[in-house]
Amino acid sequence: MPADLFFRTEDIPADDVLEYLVETPTDREIIDSLKGRSPVILKGSRGVGKSFLLRSAQAELNRDRTETRILPVYVTFARATLITNPTPERFLAWMIAKICNRIVRAATTAGLGLPGGSAISAIRGGDSTPSRMEEVEQLFENAWKTSSAPDPRSDVPGPELLRDAVEDLCKHAQLRRIALFVDEAAHVFIPQQQRQFFTLMRDLRSPFLSVKAAVYPGATAFGETFQPTHDATVHSVDRNVAARGYALTMRELVLRQAPSMNERIGQYGEVFDALAYAATGNPRILLKTVARSSPFNRRNAQDTIREYYREEIWGEHSSLTERYPGHGDLIDWGRRFIENQVLPDLYARNQKRKSGSETSSYLWIHRNAPHAVREALRLLCYSGILQEGVAGIRGTRSEVGTRYMVNLGCQIALDPEPVAYGTELRRSLSVRRTVEFGPNHPSYRPIDRLSIDAIDNVDNTALQARLQAPIGLLDITDFQRQKLHELNLDTIGKVLESNEQTFRRAHYVGAIRARRMRNAAVAAVLEYLSG
Repeated sequence: MPADLFFRTEDIPADDVLEYLVETPTDREIIDSLKGRSPVILKGSRGVGKSFLLRSAQAELNRDRTETRILPVYVTFARATLITNPTPERFLAWMIAKICNRIVRAATTAGLGLPGGSAISAIRGGDSTPSRMEEVEQLFENAWKTSSAPDPRSDVPGPELLRDAVEDLCKHAQLRRIALFVDEAAHVFIPQQQRQFFTLMRDLRSPFLSVKAAVYPGATAFGETFQPTHDATVHSVDRNVAARGYALTMRELVLRQAPSMNERIGQYGEVFDALAYAATGNPRILLKTVARSSPFNRRNAQDTIREYYREEIWGEHSSLTERYPGHGDLIDWGRRFIENQVLPDLYARNQKRKSGSETSSYLWIHRNAPHAVREALRLLCYSGILQEGVAGIRGTRSEVGTRYMVNLGCQIALDPEPVAYGTELRRSLSVRRTVEFGPNHPSYRPIDRLSIDAIDNVDNTALQARLQAPIGLLDITDFQRQKLHELNLDTIGKVLESNEQTFRRAHYVGAIRARRMRNAAVAAVLEYLSG
């Protein structure tokens, strides 16, 4: 088993992304939509492949630019949590500065001349190196290091001037349009920033600029001015485990990175399928659990299922309380609700079913359940413990509610023989079988009066504490963690402040590996900081 599987898209060199693309018909539909004219909202929980699809669309547009005359621009807002004092004016200025810099960089990299004496000069911020917009971006993102940083908001152009600049660039370079791919557009737990972004997304729409944004399911506030179904095309990246060919697609995904696994996976096909279904469509979780099952066999895979789905996935969800103390009651209740109520109910029903009858991994929540309950469930969707299904589903007595799918791994891990139970569960899984929770279920009582408004704020008071947290909290490989310890980069903040030269001081780490390691470590830091 290779030591360095790519768990994150950020680890894969941009030129190699398409080599690892294992597309389903749904993936192709999404990629084509991302390359199209209309704005797109790409919705999915952590690790399901939103970034990979954005990068794949970008790579195809770059490959075919001569024919399509479309310039792809990729920008990530992963550093949103580093913006101190994130007032609406400061946050908007940071977003625009970042977009400006990525447009200029993409045009320059593509060899396109920038028109002089036009609106493009405003988004460049002058001819100096670095440009004023690059300086502004850095000032915002490094403000957490000092309390006396200047406020450069006045140097940043507004949305209208940015649209004019894009139009000038397109006409000068004979481009049809620019496709702006925005990753990490859902600033989790900070609804005001989310609303600001989607207002900006609406304001930037023009014949020369189409915005595509990746968001989390159930954890995104669009605001009153942006209507997802009217202002964009919405795609869900959550993979349907009941789809034909699901297991084969997940197998090919692993073999693209680890072809040496082919014989082993063929020998233990049922075991691999159990891991694939346990991941519930999440490629990152599948890759991690396959790597942990080395040498790949039934015993190791079952141990991995128990450890990951009984402990680690829940630990990752509960750790959100350390980063967002205001959400602690919601996070803790959600865990207790699924672990102590939903999972035992589902497992008991599946065990009591008659031979040949249908199994279930679904729950149904009445539409009039307390708001706090629905907020707790959206956080479980963000963590990947639940998949949000279709709203407006009728339950018993024709009542209306929302259906959720419980992560299959969390249920499979309850059984003494996870592989055997996983095989039985997936073969007869049906959305028609659910456990239902009405509008006033007794399980809701601990949080049914919790005020959501009290925790819906933009203050990031815990940032400094999180920067002092140990690197043991990061989702990185053992090799990467070992090298960080060798370099005495033992806290989140130290990793964030490091550069590639620092990483090259570690043994067996050259220039290429240093860049990949730093990218992986910083990506893990930013994911940790943002939840």
